Amino acid sequence: MKFTLPTLHVLYFGIQAKRGKLDSAGVGKEGSSNIAEIHNQVNMMLGHEIFDPELNRRVLVDHAFIVAGGEITKQARNWIGNKLDATKRSQIMFMDRDDVLNLFIVTNLPLPKEALPAKKFVDPFDDDLPF
Repeated sequence: MKFTLPTLHVLYFGIQAKRGKLDSAGVGKEGSSNIAEIHNQVNMMLGHEIFDPELNRRVLVDHAFIVAGGEITKQARNWIGNKLDATKRSQIMFMDRDDVLNLFIVTNLPLPKEALPAKKFVDPFDDDLPF
């Protein structure tokens, strides 16, 4: 993602999205990811150049979002915060499932159709009695 400031400076954002819970456990459990793996991936993202076709040059990612479909535990946030130096720590933002759902509430947006369970079609002209 990229965002142009009113000063015409451009900020570039990278997203590391994971399904399930992010924790700091040494052994990965079913449905969760270890934060050490995320740490390596985020470091690679922040140090990797990307090509911006509008500017016709290579640029660096300024900020990284770590987005989890489940919970990001407090221990995982603290662990990655201690591993990153002060400059990189300010470049990382966390979002877990609750944060994403709260964005829909705060911005007054409806949930996507795929997020809601499918409704069963009921034929209004069905002659069968419902009991």
